[in-house]
Amino acid sequence: MRILLTGLLAATALTACNKRTETPISATNTVKVGDLTPAIINSDPSLSGSSLKKARISPDGKMVTVLQGREDDFTQQDLWAYDLATGKGKRLVSSTDLLGAPEVLSAEEKNRRERMREKGAGIVSYSWDSAGKQILFPLGGDVFVYNLESGKAVQVTNTDGFETDARISGSGEFVSYVRDNDLYMTRFSNGRERRLSFGANDLVRNATASFVVQEELARSTGYWVSPTEMHIAYSQIDESPIAVEHRIEYSADGIENVAQRYPFAGTDNATVKLAIKPLLGGDAVWADIGDDKDIYLARVYWSKNGRHMYVAILSRDQKSLKMLDVDPATGTSRLVFEETSKTWINVRGDFKALDDGGFLWSSERSGFWHIYRYGQMGKPPVQITKGEWPVSKVNCIDEAGQKIYFTGWQDTALEQHIYSIGFNGDNLTQLSKGAGIHSASFATNCSAYIGTSSTKSSPPQTRAYKSDGTPLIWLNENKLDSGHAYAPYLASHVTPEFGQLAAADGTMMDYMLYKPADIKPGEKRPAVTIVYGGPGVQRVDKGWNSKIFLAQMLADNGFVVFQMDNRGATKRGKVFEDHLYRSMGKTEVIDQSVGAEFLKNLPYVDAERMGVYGWSYGGYMTLHMLAQTDHYKAGVSGAPVTDWALYDTAYTERFLGDPRSDNINYTKGAYETASVFPHLDGLTEPFLLIHGMADDNVVFRHSIKLMAEMQKRGAQNMQVMTYPGEKHGFRTKANKIHRDQQILDFFVQQLGE
Repeated sequence: MRILLTGLLAATALTACNKRTETPISATNTVKVGDLTPAIINSDPSLSGSSLKKARISPDGKMVTVLQGREDDFTQQDLWAYDLATGKGKRLVSSTDLLGAPEVLSAEEKNRRERMREKGAGIVSYSWDSAGKQILFPLGGDVFVYNLESGKAVQVTNTDGFETDARISGSGEFVSYVRDNDLYMTRFSNGRERRLSFGANDLVRNATASFVVQEELARSTGYWVSPTEMHIAYSQIDESPIAVEHRIEYSADGIENVAQRYPFAGTDNATVKLAIKPLLGGDAVWADIGDDKDIYLARVYWSKNGRHMYVAILSRDQKSLKMLDVDPATGTSRLVFEETSKTWINVRGDFKALDDGGFLWSSERSGFWHIYRYGQMGKPPVQITKGEWPVSKVNCIDEAGQKIYFTGWQDTALEQHIYSIGFNGDNLTQLSKGAGIHSASFATNCSAYIGTSSTKSSPPQTRAYKSDGTPLIWLNENKLDSGHAYAPYLASHVTPEFGQLAAADGTMMDYMLYKPADIKPGEKRPAVTIVYGGPGVQRVDKGWNSKIFLAQMLADNGFVVFQMDNRGATKRGKVFEDHLYRSMGKTEVIDQSVGAEFLKNLPYVDAERMGVYGWSYGGYMTLHMLAQTDHYKAGVSGAPVTDWALYDTAYTERFLGDPRSDNINYTKGAYETASVFPHLDGLTEPFLLIHGMADDNVVFRHSIKLMAEMQKRGAQNMQVMTYPGEKHGFRTKANKIHRDQQILDFFVQQLGE
């Protein structure tokens, strides 16, 4: 499965040349052999080498299915299967053979893929039935099912509409999907389509998650089938309380006026109800999820016997999460437990139903994510994992063997490993070997798993393992040998140095530093800090990812590159995150200043030639670091939030509060401090502003407002590059190359000789 790079891409870039005490970086230099360029880091095949997308072990544990790009077009994905015993693979479905014309996506599907961060063309998702006989996948707006016995794919729907969120039932007897904001199902036995929900219109949508729930609470679906397939629950959202935001999307083909109901912080959200429909016939009943309408329907789960539906309700201020036990026959509910926080509750869940009627639940109530077991009604939960380290994900539950498999870390947040532990909390065992970041995808019966690992000097490698960690066949060895896509650039590869710095309160913060390999004693180089800074993200770890290529390219061009996770980053415990509560635009700036002081005092860094770059929250941080400190000579701000009043309710209010709250002065003060605009007097250094003109996450209006204010002030230090048709995450290869060349050129010009 190794993908070979057949030829080097011809490109030019800017690189360091003259070597003296203060080494200049000149815009007239040409690329050296082995240096990375914007064209190369955005090339096909990826410099990371071959990869397995959405690899899953079949329910019987005998094969692995993956989505695989073609050698002539890595974005066009087909469905493949590999035998775990022999490693032999075959293509099950060609995505283009099933369609008579190029795939055209609906607006809803485009938005769904943006929320899910799904990229590529052809088959982008699929699901097995529990018997391991059929695989469902959406394609071209319709639903298809591949039968392993016949070796053929059957088209289930063939309509003018566009089916989304399609799934195959566990038994493999029917498929379900959403079309035109209503829920449908089709049984294989008779091929008849049945409509399950009613009442949808332009404002009322059934079986679909609202925008903020998809984007900020990571719930991408709006319906849930019971394990016994006796009931199906679905949400109904009413978006009429949300004001219409007219967002102009500029593209090369024209202008589109998008009337989007976007809930800005401090405005009304969509209201939500939860229906339960009997699949054997009868009317739907509405679940009792409380009298408060201003809530988030965070999660829905089923017990294994289908007699209980568990519904997680998050309060508007996100300081309370209630788990309700709902009777699917009547809709009545009772409170199972409530979790509370003085700041906010992170929603994840890791709910796993058990055979005895209980369930496992992951919670941060101790300060770190850990696993709890809930049994019969009224009994207190039992904590299974303990310690000042987190469980990142519950991977598999072996009830017969009374064992839980999970990923997390124990010794350092820079790594992630695979573990097993007994239901009673004994025999905690690390299964993964070697440093770096390890992840796992288990077979349904926990008999085997797909393990992927990487380090900063080794791209992701994927192998099958027995459940005890015994290696089986390679699925994607992805060795960094002479045939690897990254091989021509290994000579200048920089493995970053890791360390820790103390925040003002003594909290230790992780950093990594890329030091160009050709620095000589006595030289001083310019430096670029790549920043994110926001909550829920970790950027400093010992794993390989595509983000290393920008850092490597900058290092190839003579820059020292620095990254640090300030207080607020994830995977360090809730107390570490809570520092950002009502302190955005303040705490991160103070912490990143610690990193800047460390950087400028390194003997090989020129303190007068330091720059800062970030995207999204990092773009926001770039503006704050330039405006509030004097550490940097220049910066690049990509798709920045500039005013949190222009961002959505669920994310913004989680950290800054509801601006309509009773404690209005405190909340308003948090919003004012967090906004970029009160600090613009200090934004005097040159900066490059980049934004996609069809961004529906950090909407283009953020940058428009900044442009207008800077122009009003007569400021001449702002350069602007906008990209027609691009959303928050760029998708067009040519635009990615152009964007990265802009970033490189800007830093060469501003931090050069």
